[in-house]
Amino acid sequence: MMRVVLVDDEAPARAELRYLLEQFPELTVIGECESGAEALRQLPDLNPDVLFMDVHLQDMDGLDVVHSLQHLGFHFSVVFATAYDVHALRAFELNAVDYILKPFSLDRLALTLERLKKRYLGGEEEMAKTIAQLIKQVGLRQRPRKIPATCKGRVTLIDPQDLLYVTAEGRYASLVTEEKVWPTTFSLQEIEERLDPVQFLRTHRAFLVNLDRIKEVIPWFNGTYKIMLDKTGTAEIPVSRTYVKALKERLDF
Repeated sequence: MMRVVLVDDEAPARAELRYLLEQFPELTVIGECESGAEALRQLPDLNPDVLFMDVHLQDMDGLDVVHSLQHLGFHFSVVFATAYDVHALRAFELNAVDYILKPFSLDRLALTLERLKKRYLGGEEEMAKTIAQLIKQVGLRQRPRKIPATCKGRVTLIDPQDLLYVTAEGRYASLVTEEKVWPTTFSLQEIEERLDPVQFLRTHRAFLVNLDRIKEVIPWFNGTYKIMLDKTGTAEIPVSRTYVKALKERLDF
């Protein structure tokens, strides 16, 4: 029997899906989560075989929830529930175990169950590989309201409004707030894709800066600049020649 957890911020949608899944004796629903934050807290303890994940949660992107849990070492089959149009559905179809379009139907879930059985027999390694490919290839996604930072086995959700800048050393990026530096399991490019381009700008191959927190832009050498933020004691943000033009256009100087 496959143990299932539902993640959806709409109670009627969860209730409908639970009722339909209970018609299949091969599945048992062991839990429900109404937000990304709740899923990150509960799923490691629930340890389901299958996760029915809403794509657009109120607090974050369902793909980011899966990404964070995978980097914490938890692997399970994922079925995404979405209201995307046909073009986005094709993108999900490339790698997901399955996607289901709201409103759900019993016949459609029967097909989902068959796909889950095939994947379940394939082993956890294949599940993890598919999830990783999905996260890498899906291009249509909603920018989440918060970004998950993973540290010492725990996930903290960071509000983009609290960011001073984002920096990367090696493969992974860190979020810098007034309080501390938060490591993530995302690359700098992945963080950039999640942030509002009106508010955040790449200034260097290893830096993204919150334009609202810039206090001063100082000419440096060989046509480069450095940025001073409005928070005393923070690092100077480099502006490489590649990004000088974009910065001047955004700040109008």
